[in-house]
Amino acid sequence: MLAAANLNFIVFWRFGSQQQQPTGVMVAIFSIAIAAAEAAVGLALVIAIYRHYRTTNVDKFDSLKG
Repeated sequence: MLAAANLNFIVFWRFGSQQQQPTGVMVAIFSIAIAAAEAAVGLALVIAIYRHYRTTNVDKFDSLKG
């Protein structure tokens, strides 16, 4: 769904705007960068949980204490 939104930004910039500024492309690249950062944070959380509990089974995560 994010890829479709990025494609819409680029298409509407290309065919709807008569300006020479690549604002649609910049918004799409910024959006992709934010999605990559979100994926990195999610992966870091999974790695931290695995290192602490030695499993990725979510049924075993019944305590939230540190």
